[in-house]
Amino acid sequence: MQRREVLFAMMAATSALAPLVTLAPSAARAQSGADTVDRVGLLLPKSAGPFARASTAVRAGVEAGYRRDGRGLAVDIYEIDDSAAALAAAYRGMLELGTALVLGPLTRDGTSALLELGDVPITTVALNQSDGEAAVPWNVIVFTVGVETEAEMIASAAMADVRGTVSGRPPGAIIVTASNPLGKRGARAFLERWRSLGGEAQAPLELEHSALYKFRSAVKQEKGDLYFLSMSPDLARPVRTIIGRTLPVYGTSLLSIGSSESTVRAPELDGVRLLEMPGVIQPNHAASLGYPQAPPEFSLEMQRLYALGIDAFRIARAMFSGRPSFDIDGMTGRLRYDGSHAAVQRVPFMAEYRDGAPVPL
Repeated sequence: MQRREVLFAMMAATSALAPLVTLAPSAARAQSGADTVDRVGLLLPKSAGPFARASTAVRAGVEAGYRRDGRGLAVDIYEIDDSAAALAAAYRGMLELGTALVLGPLTRDGTSALLELGDVPITTVALNQSDGEAAVPWNVIVFTVGVETEAEMIASAAMADVRGTVSGRPPGAIIVTASNPLGKRGARAFLERWRSLGGEAQAPLELEHSALYKFRSAVKQEKGDLYFLSMSPDLARPVRTIIGRTLPVYGTSLLSIGSSESTVRAPELDGVRLLEMPGVIQPNHAASLGYPQAPPEFSLEMQRLYALGIDAFRIARAMFSGRPSFDIDGMTGRLRYDGSHAAVQRVPFMAEYRDGAPVPL
């Protein structure tokens, strides 16, 4: 069977999945046809599973976007697991409803499963990136807030900052990462981009809180012009104390404690440059765009996913405009798409820690 036929064969062999709930004008609730509204399908992880909080946050963001600008649209919300069978059932259900655009899947495994299925019957904006090497179908666009893209961007910014300060040799970076999958992914992405720009760097140093005493001696053997830290602020604080303030330090949003209104402070990180979402680092950004702030009980990670949900809905709205490209001042960053790549380009704010909190530059 050819790759493009996999999903279609699975849909033919499975029952259609019905949406859990629909966001729609009352008239659209009575009519499932596509002649009254344009239908959007939102694929979320199951609310009773390990990604329950992520599902809740993204759904809240999409609902906020719909309340502000949902005219002419209906959003059918589906809860699925990451299996190919679940995707096939959802796509069959969406086809029967006349769905014109899909948002999701949200997880990396779900996106990987989607891409492995080959061609999809409905234009889809995947809300995460794939772990595999499968090609992205022509009608799938990737919109992600993954740490890898941020690491690549901060590597380019760091190279621009340091290149003029050294002469006669390539700039060197010392990469330090937490020994968890998220930290390692960011470190690996930074390393690859840094080397592609002509910089030098050894394999990342991995550490845990319990092994900081080993890090003190190991880092003394490293030489470079800057540090890249791929870790949480809790781990970065003692690391910064150990490495001192002689060399510049860079990181992704993993290093962020959120906005300056946070009750937490990390003065040890003052001077560190990082990337962060406008909707997180500027508490009034949501209001300036006409959206409510994330619920106060949302954690920092849930706030980011809430922002992702709002921007995903705004991308859907832009794609129904009929224009081949868009440029959006988003909650997660500046969002650009011109059809030349299979991904939405997201540019978050450059920020710097001052008085214990990150502020936009």
